[in-house]
Amino acid sequence: MSSTHHATTGRHHLSRLLSAFAVTACVALSVTGVAAATQTQSAKNKTSHGKSVKSAPTASISVWFVSNPGPVNNYMTAAANQFDKTHHGDKVTVKFIANTPFKQQLLVAMGAHKPPTLFFSWGGGVLQQYINAGDAAPVSPVSASWVHNFLPSSLGAVEFGKQVYGVPIQGTQPVFFYYNKNVFKKYHMSFPSTWSQLLSDVSKFKKDGLASPIEMGNLSGWEGLMYLEYLTDRIGGPQVFEAIQAHKKNAWSNPAVKGALVDIQQLVHAGAFQKGFDAVDFGSETDALLYTGRAAMTLMGNWEVSSLLGEDPSFVKSGALGQAPFPSVPGGKGNSADLEGNTTDYLALSNHVSSAQKYVAKLFLEDEFTTNAFAKTEVASGQVPVIKGSLAPLRKASLNQYLVPTYNAVAKAPHFQYSWDQSLGSQLSTPLYLNLSKVFELTETPQQFIQAMNKAMTSVSSGL
Repeated sequence: MSSTHHATTGRHHLSRLLSAFAVTACVALSVTGVAAATQTQSAKNKTSHGKSVKSAPTASISVWFVSNPGPVNNYMTAAANQFDKTHHGDKVTVKFIANTPFKQQLLVAMGAHKPPTLFFSWGGGVLQQYINAGDAAPVSPVSASWVHNFLPSSLGAVEFGKQVYGVPIQGTQPVFFYYNKNVFKKYHMSFPSTWSQLLSDVSKFKKDGLASPIEMGNLSGWEGLMYLEYLTDRIGGPQVFEAIQAHKKNAWSNPAVKGALVDIQQLVHAGAFQKGFDAVDFGSETDALLYTGRAAMTLMGNWEVSSLLGEDPSFVKSGALGQAPFPSVPGGKGNSADLEGNTTDYLALSNHVSSAQKYVAKLFLEDEFTTNAFAKTEVASGQVPVIKGSLAPLRKASLNQYLVPTYNAVAKAPHFQYSWDQSLGSQLSTPLYLNLSKVFELTETPQQFIQAMNKAMTSVSSGL
C-alpha cells in the first residue's frame, strides 16, 4: 500500500487503536517493558560486538521517527532514556516527525550526507534506493543471532544481499477480509473460502438488495491495490511480483496479472462496491457501512480492528466483526496462506555516520527491540509483534480473537509480500495507482493497464 497515503493511514489508525485501549495503562506497561528489556540485555550486549565495556566506543546518536502520538512515541522515548542510563557515555536523541515532512527531510539529509544515525523506514524499494546510493548501511548479516528472534517473514523487506538493513520496531500489518457476522448470519452464509464463492456471495447480496456487498474507499488508489496484490499471488504465486520488482522486461505481461485485472473488473461489474467508492477514502464513512450492516465485508489491513473500535466499540467487543484470509483462486499456483500487506516498520542505519555511532546504534537496536520484553511492550500498545514467542502475551490481551490469528498467520505464511507500492517506490507507485484506478472505474482494459505499466517500468529502468 501507499508510501504516501497507505502508510500514513495505517499509522493514523494505529493511533486510534491506542486511544481506544486504556492508554495510560499501555504507557505504564510500555515503560516497564522497555526498562526490563534494557536491564536484562545491556550487560550482555555491551560485549555483543566483541568489545568489553571499557574498550567499547561511546557516541551520541540521533533517531528520526515517524510520529505516532500515544504509547508508540512513549515507548520510543522510554527506550532512549533507559539506554542512556544503562550505557554510560552514550546518548540517544529521538526526533518525532510527521509522515509527509519526514520523507522530504530524510531525502534532503541523505543528499547532504548529514543524516540521522537511525531512521524510520517501511523497507522495500524506498530503502533499497538508499542502499544502492550508499546512504544506508547494513545492521548485521542474516546469520546474526538476534535475527533469529524474529518471524522469518517479517524481515523480507529489509534483507538485501544476505544483509539485514533494518530492525522491526512496530507490529505487523497484514491484510485480511473483515466482515459483519450478523449480515452473513442473516443471509445464512459463511465467509467464502474461494474467489468463485466470493463472486457468488456478492451476487446473492445484490439480488437481495444489499447496497454494498464489499465496502471500499479507493480515492487514493491504495485500497484497490490490495485486490491486485492478492489475486496476482493467488493466481501466479510470489514469483510474478518478484519479476516485476526486479524490473524484468515485460514482467507486467504475466498472465497472472491479466487474470487478476479481469477478476477485479468482474467484481466491479457484479456491483460489489458501494456507489461512489472511487470518490471517498478509507475512514469513518466507509467503516460505517460495515458496522451498520449496509455492507457485508471489506478488504483491509489489520488496523481495521482499531478503526472500527474507535467508531463503534460494541460492534468489535461483541464479536460481530469477523476476520478471514483472502480466498484461494481455483487452479491458481499461489499458496492460500500467503499474505500481502506491511510486514512491519523498521529502524534503518545511515552509512554516513562515524564508526562509533554505528556501533552504538546497533547496540541500541539489539538492546531495545529484539527481546520478548519489548514484545510485551508492543502488545500493551495494541500491536501484534513479529518477535517469536509473542503468543503468550497476545492470548492475554484485549481483542486476542484478532491478535492471535494475525500472529499465527504471519508465523505460518510461506510468503509475506510487502505492499507493492512500498516495494516499487514512488516512481512506479504513481502510475500504478493511476492506471489501476481506471481499471476499477472500467475506463481502462487489463491489456491497456499492462501496456502502461510495462512502459512506466521501462522508463524508470532506463533512468528517464
